[in-house]
Amino acid sequence: MRFQVIIAGRGGEGIIFTTVVLTEGAFKAGHPVVSSETHGMAQRGGSVVSQVKIGPFLSPMVPPGEADLIIATSLEEAERVRVWLRKGGLMVVNSSEGLPGHVDARKIALELGHPRGANLVLLGYALARTGLFHPSPFREAIAERSPHRWTQKNLAAFERGFRLSP
Repeated sequence: MRFQVIIAGRGGEGIIFTTVVLTEGAFKAGHPVVSSETHGMAQRGGSVVSQVKIGPFLSPMVPPGEADLIIATSLEEAERVRVWLRKGGLMVVNSSEGLPGHVDARKIALELGHPRGANLVLLGYALARTGLFHPSPFREAIAERSPHRWTQKNLAAFERGFRLSP
């Protein structure tokens, strides 16, 4: 498998945690993984971009036009990183627009009583849409990496995203 992912959002939206879950889940599933993050002014709401390569890659940087999947926490972030998406790639965006690949992850997270869980709703939804991954190794990564008080809510957010219809 060779699969390249860009995850984009703002500081405080869980981009780094989402990256950790994706990389550890893919590794648990038996795939080699490399990743890199660009933090900008993340602590003040600045842009955060993670690049993840699953498969036999030597460098973590995804060239423009080669990402198989982009996960963006807003329309603004999606527009900013669109240049990385390959033709025919999948873009998943946190948005209430009702367009293909758009999911109102914030609303779902609020319904679950976990406003900070939108990132995991998006990740679950994106992984299900690819059809390449079983959710179990990602559940394990979430359970291992979540602070104890958030484990069940994080798992619920991921599950809800994974079960959404495309």
